[in-house]
Amino acid sequence: MKDVKFAITDIETTGSGIKGNKITEICVMVVQNGEVIDKYSSLVNPSQSIPLYIESLTGINDEMVGDAPQFSEIAGDVEKITEDCVFVAHNVNFDYNIIRSEFAAIGKEFKRKRLCTVRLTKNLIPGLFSYSLGNICTSINIPHYDRHRAGGDTEATVNLFQRCLSLDPEYEVITKLLNQRTAASYLPPNFKRSDFEKLPQSTGVYFFKDKDGIPLYIGKAKNIKSRIKSHFQERSNRKYKLMQATYSIDYELTGNELLALLRESELILKYYPKFNKAQKKPGRPYTLTSYHNQKGIEQFALHKNKIAPVTWMKFYTRDEAIKFLEFLCEEFKLCPKYCALQSGVKYCDHYKITPCSGACKNEIDAEEYNIRVSKAIEYLEKFEDSCLLVEKGRTAKEKSFIYLNQGRYAGYGFIDNSQEFNHSEEFKNFLIPQKNSSYTDRILSRYLNTKKELIKIPLDTSREAGTKSTESFFGGLIQ
Repeated sequence: MKDVKFAITDIETTGSGIKGNKITEICVMVVQNGEVIDKYSSLVNPSQSIPLYIESLTGINDEMVGDAPQFSEIAGDVEKITEDCVFVAHNVNFDYNIIRSEFAAIGKEFKRKRLCTVRLTKNLIPGLFSYSLGNICTSINIPHYDRHRAGGDTEATVNLFQRCLSLDPEYEVITKLLNQRTAASYLPPNFKRSDFEKLPQSTGVYFFKDKDGIPLYIGKAKNIKSRIKSHFQERSNRKYKLMQATYSIDYELTGNELLALLRESELILKYYPKFNKAQKKPGRPYTLTSYHNQKGIEQFALHKNKIAPVTWMKFYTRDEAIKFLEFLCEEFKLCPKYCALQSGVKYCDHYKITPCSGACKNEIDAEEYNIRVSKAIEYLEKFEDSCLLVEKGRTAKEKSFIYLNQGRYAGYGFIDNSQEFNHSEEFKNFLIPQKNSSYTDRILSRYLNTKKELIKIPLDTSREAGTKSTESFFGGLIQ
């Protein structure tokens, strides 16, 4: 291992992200057996303007790189000096991925083993306040001249690497880091591998947090560990910036996707995390109403902008509304023409619902048809009832519930299967109250309108349940 060559590299670029970022300067110093044996450096013409804020940071401007070679002209030199070397950089994924992108742009592949001096230093010199290159150098008295220039930063990284070698003379830590074959090799520079290994492979919500514990990003996942791993491997500018700012990841298990969606929405509204895209407020919903037409038939109508005296249900997409109305029409033997599924036709001619009830052809009278509509409305009214939606719990020994108070989201909770009830209202002892919003309305609307197998417990405060376990309580009241 001591004969291995390490190509310690630093680049300056036109921006702070990864995609679309072009190199303006590169420096590579090859270290073997602790000594520098080769060096290469060059300014690079990025073929695009250097932003003013980058110029003020690095001192590199358009005039300086105007006569410099383009990357395609120095690619052979970079390839040669890093050949048979371990690619080393401070926050290695940034430098490595941009260099790979530059090679890819000219139709070449660049593939090297890589080692991050941030991770190396964290293993060998734990407990520092900050692991940025400048702060490490200040903390352990390493000279760092010409900061934010490729040559100065590479030289400081070489000195840091040499200090790490003195603390790891048998290359034990270096070997361990080089042999990682898990998502840990993609971990954010400030995030511990041991914390990643502790993440669950369960359903819930997760939080990327900054050094002060403030949420930067909140998401939901069926498999939290797998989803977070995919974040680490994503190479967008936004995701790169998120990874740089992340110091810890927390999570909250929900046991099921419905509750994960609700909690994600609630928590985003609570914290407004910097890296979450603003939740797009659901547009005005489609409203299902009914009225008596000139024939005396009670007819369903779907409106988006009109105010109606009678409102039965709301839908946040037209597709959801149409699918539900098709179900209603078939289930209660109604006419598509009178269920907002067809317009401008004398008789029903629906591609899916055949034959219709016959009301449109006067084959049944209005009174008989309206009896069927009344049964459909009784079914619709159940959506506005107070009830519990029962879903999987966080373990096999519990269930979760979502509480709807008169059809509106009011909270959630978890109940152990062995818990006994004397009355259905005792679920409130386990309730975690929550506020309803247009976002939770939409989530629940979609769930209620599309879920084929729905476990829904009506709550009738006048009905005594007797002493029952959670299992029998849930089983006995499911409709």
